[in-house]
Amino acid sequence: MDTFGFTKKKLMSFCLENQHSHIINWLSEFYHKLTTNRVNQISFDLFVQQYNQILQWTGMTPFIKPEPGNTRLWIEMVSDRIHYHRSATERTCRDHDLFEKVKTDDLPFSCHQIDFNCHVALDGLRSLFNVGSIFRTCDAAGVASILLGNTLGKEHPGVQKTAMGAEKWVKQEKTTDLSQTLLNKKKEGLHIVGVETIKGARPYYDMSWKKNTIVVFGNEEYGISSHVMATCDTFVYIPMFGKKNSINVANAVSIVCFHIAQTLAT
Repeated sequence: MDTFGFTKKKLMSFCLENQHSHIINWLSEFYHKLTTNRVNQISFDLFVQQYNQILQWTGMTPFIKPEPGNTRLWIEMVSDRIHYHRSATERTCRDHDLFEKVKTDDLPFSCHQIDFNCHVALDGLRSLFNVGSIFRTCDAAGVASILLGNTLGKEHPGVQKTAMGAEKWVKQEKTTDLSQTLLNKKKEGLHIVGVETIKGARPYYDMSWKKNTIVVFGNEEYGISSHVMATCDTFVYIPMFGKKNSINVANAVSIVCFHIAQTLAT
């Protein structure tokens, strides 16, 4: 494993933003090795030891070592740590102006509104553009609310920019423990459906969609996290017909949610 390139004295001589930048670069290199199966248990243990030493130098919260042998969980946790350092420098809060502002004549209510008590849960999404687009889609598809698990919400200007006012109509619920929140929702009678390409998942259009459902969409890099996946009652996926095996998460939400709305409205 590549060791961190700075001593404590050198790292602490940088401003806080540069400290995080160097840590991000180091974590990103290790993340790439994880995703290409070049990390074993011994090298991961050395990484955790060195990373916690760096965190101790800078006075940051220690990294809790995940269970051994679970490479997927390692990937998720290292990705989350990269996001943590990016957030500390506000890097994730600077979306570009991708589209010109569009003015629309929004109606106070729609004569086509339906009440099927379906919700969307977002598990650790990073992109403000994606989250804002999802708010806009959920409003258009009649989704009742969005559960935000470690995901920025409608209070952020970057989300508002792409939501285009739709955030005013869609309720949100924020949680730092999405798996527990989903378990609580199940006790209230809601059915949890994960959108994930795993064994046993069925095409979204073969699902018998019902009211009182929460549809879970995962992180842009690794999908639905392991602990959240364990709460899902069943899984669906979007069949791909090209060379890529995935699409943008905001597009995925559009496909699934409008299909649900069409199914339950007829």
